[in-house]
Amino acid sequence: MNYDWMTLEITLPEELADPVANFCHEHEARGVAFLDVDPGSVRVVAYFTHEQASAAWEGLKRYLIELAELFGLDTVPAVAAAPLKHENWAVLWKNGFTAFNIGNRLTVTPPWIEPERSDRAVIVIEPAEAFGTGTHETTRNCLVLLEAALDKLRATSEPVSVLDVGCGSGILALAAAKLGASNVKGIDNDPVAVEAARKNAALNGLERTVIFECASVEDMCGQWDVVAANLDTRTLNRFRDMLAGLFGRFFVVSGVPLEQWADVKTMFREKGINVEREIAGPEWGTGLFVRGVGTTA
Repeated sequence: MNYDWMTLEITLPEELADPVANFCHEHEARGVAFLDVDPGSVRVVAYFTHEQASAAWEGLKRYLIELAELFGLDTVPAVAAAPLKHENWAVLWKNGFTAFNIGNRLTVTPPWIEPERSDRAVIVIEPAEAFGTGTHETTRNCLVLLEAALDKLRATSEPVSVLDVGCGSGILALAAAKLGASNVKGIDNDPVAVEAARKNAALNGLERTVIFECASVEDMCGQWDVVAANLDTRTLNRFRDMLAGLFGRFFVVSGVPLEQWADVKTMFREKGINVEREIAGPEWGTGLFVRGVGTTA
């Protein structure tokens, strides 16, 4: 039997998923998929030709050792390799994706699927490019609460600005534009993610509407009506004060394992920022925060 294609699979902490995916892209992976494992962990599946997999294998193992030392991991994530039949690899990779509805007004789809016509705004995301396809619980919940915030602001008939911090694929920023925000920016400190977000903007005809920049929270100034931050707990804690100063009306927060969610709410409550609405579970916490007294719904 002829096997010309290989997958390299690595299960690792969520904060390492993007760097590993970027490594695979840089070493000519033909596609990279993210699969949920449990809170805080992601399985990265990269698709290579047999020759490319062989070339990437040793480098990836060395890179994982470096990442484990940098992030203080007790063990180095292991790489598992598996063969794929030449004629099936692309089909197998794409079979995991479909169009699906989120919230009341959004549909997310990969570019090879045309969803049924409806009144919903359609967001096209290329899942091979960067983390954030809408399938992850944190992304879905962010989209639901982002929609809720923008629905409230839409009633004012005033222009609305949105900043997506750690934009990944750009899905939250693109959703904001589709939902009516007029001034939208996404930032990420990973240039590969920013490039992917720009490609997704082009797929949605929003390349001139939504700005994506390779930047950190520390580079931002001014105030935005809505700030979305789907980040890990450590990053939220590190940039708490800066994030608190960037949002004017609503602050959408996710990326927090459920067991850490109460601590994150307390962390922002100390800055006078409280939950107006939250989605807690089954594995992650997501909240729509406002200044002053909030009411959990």
